Amino acid sequence: MRFDAATSAERDGAAKIWRLPAGVSLLWQSWDEDQVIVFNRGSGQTHLLDAFSAAVLRRIEASPTTTADLARFFATGFDLDASVLIHRVDAACARFDQLGLAEPDAP
Repeated sequence: MRFDAATSAERDGAAKIWRLPAGVSLLWQSWDEDQVIVFNRGSGQTHLLDAFSAAVLRRIEASPTTTADLARFFATGFDLDASVLIHRVDAACARFDQLGLAEPDAP
C-alpha cells in the first residue's frame, strides 16, 4: 500500500511544471565546472549552486518544464537510475522554490 502511495506522489511531483517566478532575472558566473554562482536581479540575492543544480535551473530558465521532462533531459548525461534522477531533480526544484529562483505551476 505504501508503495502505491509513493508511486502516486512521485507521479504528482513529476507532473509539476517549473518556471521562473515573475520578476526573476538571473545572471550567471562560473569559474570551474563544479560550482556556479547565480545572481537574482529581482531579489538582489546571490546563490552558489553545484553543476547539476545549475544545469536544472538553466533548463527551467530556458523554458517552463516538468520534473519528469527535466529528468528525461538529464538522463543521458548522468549515470543514475531514473527514480534517483527524478528525486534529485525534484529536490533541486524544491530548493529553488525555497530560494525564490523557480516555482511550480499547475499542470
